[in-house]
Amino acid sequence: MLSPDKAVPDMLGSATRSPVRAVLDTNILVAYALLGRAAARRHDAIRRCVERVRADRGLVGSSETLAELREVLMRPTFDRYAAAIDRRAFLDRIAEEMTLVAPAAVGRLCRDPEDDMFLAAAVGGSAPWLVTVDRQLLSVRHAGTTRVLRPERFLEAVAVQDALQP
Repeated sequence: MLSPDKAVPDMLGSATRSPVRAVLDTNILVAYALLGRAAARRHDAIRRCVERVRADRGLVGSSETLAELREVLMRPTFDRYAAAIDRRAFLDRIAEEMTLVAPAAVGRLCRDPEDDMFLAAAVGGSAPWLVTVDRQLLSVRHAGTTRVLRPERFLEAVAVQDALQP
């Protein structure tokens, strides 16, 4: 069952904090799309992470990252979790919300060269955050001014940033 509604309400008081811009790895968006409302506690950080970025209209990606999301989420393997039509509707919403950027030439930063597209999008879009649970990407830690973090660490870092706001 897909959990995201058509629009993510801003229940986090955006008037009192800076908007958050981030690249969300495919694994984060797929997990979010397939979580369902009764998600396990360990997935709560993924839900809160995605909803914060979406509420701030800060989702950054490239045509390559969006194409990967589309390819992965539409795999028949996921039919048992959510109908293809619902997954396609989610993809359409994400595509509308995502700011597409030209990837930066970052070279080979990650042990898995296919993951470099996320780093390139983050650097190209000057996104301060890249959120993932992928160990290969997490091992990079930084690309330019972009920090690579797990959802839990991202939420902690954003909370600190919000606390420092006047």
